[in-house]
Amino acid sequence: MFKAIVSTVCISITTMCMAETHYIYATGMEFSPDVITVNAGDTIQWEYVSGLPHTVTTGTKCFWDGYFHASLASFHPIVIWDVPMDAPGEIPYFCLPHCVEGMTAIIYVNHVCIADVTGDALVNVNDLLTVIDQWGTSNDMADVNDDGVVDVTDLLEVIGNWGECE
Repeated sequence: MFKAIVSTVCISITTMCMAETHYIYATGMEFSPDVITVNAGDTIQWEYVSGLPHTVTTGTKCFWDGYFHASLASFHPIVIWDVPMDAPGEIPYFCLPHCVEGMTAIIYVNHVCIADVTGDALVNVNDLLTVIDQWGTSNDMADVNDDGVVDVTDLLEVIGNWGECE
């Protein structure tokens, strides 16, 4: 039981360390940048810079799709959103009050399969055996977390991402 808890904590820590934060600024009547590409698990931070109060609302043609909505204004200047692992590949969004004026943007989400060491779109025993085989080396292919050495963190990444890649 203790080993399972430690493994879960290590996988969570490793995954969080690899996530990036992307910044989007609401200035006047635009989001900047208005097109970004992120990985599932990354964080997006919108910051209110100027203009009237805005929102960050997912959907198309100025209609909210029910996925995400937050207010972004001088009284609430920062919106932080962690991109879910099951997020769709394309997330259009807009400012609800200013959508008809063209305040729209889009997020493209990559679903990275970092633990697929063998490149077969599946994380399984073959990936695990490759990591074990390269243990202690600096083999780029088996160094899943890119820290310069194949070790337990790479092994935990393989176990934590077990299954088919999306």
